[in-house]
Amino acid sequence: METRSMISRRQLFAAIGAAGAALPSAGQSAFGQPIGINIYSVRTLARKDLPATLALIRELGFRDVEAGDLYGRTPAEFQRLLQAEGLSASSIGASWKDLGNNLDSVTSHAKTLGAEYVVCSTIPHSAKHLTAKDCVVAAENLNRWGERLAASGLRLCYHTHGTEFDPSPDGTQFDTLAKLCDPRYANFEMDIFWIVYGYQDPVDFLRRYPKRFPLMHVKDIRKGTPLGGSPADVEENDSVPLGTGLVNVKAALAEAKRQHVRHLFLEEEAVDPVPQIRQSLRYLATLT
Repeated sequence: METRSMISRRQLFAAIGAAGAALPSAGQSAFGQPIGINIYSVRTLARKDLPATLALIRELGFRDVEAGDLYGRTPAEFQRLLQAEGLSASSIGASWKDLGNNLDSVTSHAKTLGAEYVVCSTIPHSAKHLTAKDCVVAAENLNRWGERLAASGLRLCYHTHGTEFDPSPDGTQFDTLAKLCDPRYANFEMDIFWIVYGYQDPVDFLRRYPKRFPLMHVKDIRKGTPLGGSPADVEENDSVPLGTGLVNVKAALAEAKRQHVRHLFLEEEAVDPVPQIRQSLRYLATLT
C-alpha cells in the first residue's frame, strides 16, 4: 500500500493555504461548468509524492483530471490512486511516437484509466511552425489512429500549441489541418493560451469549428510576453493566474459553454503552481 510519507496531510493543507483557506468549488466554477485540472500543472509535487498530490487536487475541489505522465506507476496502479481520492481521468495525453509505434498500449492505458479522450500534443515539423506538408502527413496519421481508437470507444484530439497559424490557402495551417482531419476520428483540444500566442481568438475558433473542440485547456498568458514564436520560446512563468493576462478568459469560457465543449481543464505551467491555481479558482467563481 502506498503511503504519503513525503508530504504529510499537514503539509498538504499548508500548500493549499493557511488554515485551510476556503476555496470556491472547482466543480461549478465557470458559468456552472465543471472544471478539471491537467495533472501536469502540479508535476513537481507529483514527482515527489503522487498520492499526496492527488489528495491535494481533490482538496482544491477538482474531480476530473487529464493525465499524462504516470510518475512511475502502471496504468492500473495510477487508476487505483485516482479512485482512492475520488478522481476520474476523462482524458490522457499520448506522444506522437507512442501513437505511431504503440497504439495498442495507448489504447489499453486509456481504457484502464477509464478515459474517453486521447490527446496528441505534438506534430513533428522541421520548421519553427507547421507547414502544409506537415499538415497532410499529420492528418493522415491522426485519421488512421483515430479510427483505430474509435473502434475501442476512444476519441482522439490534437492539442493546439501555437505553431499552426501560418497562412495557408485555407486561411491558416490549422484550417488546412482541420479540413483534412475526419471529424469522426480526429478533433482538437483548444489551449486558449496557445491560441492567443498564435495571434488568434479562441471565441472565433469555437464559432468557426463547432463540435471540433470537445476539450479545452484554460490558462492565461503574461502581459508583455512576445507572441508568435514556438513553445520553446515561452518561459514557464509566462503562465499566470486566470484573469490577469492577455487572454479574454471570460469570453472564451462563455463561448465554450455555448458550444458545449465537453471537458475544461485548468492548466498551469508556472514553477510554483498552487497559489496561482487558488487565484484562478477564485476568478472562475466570479463567472456566473
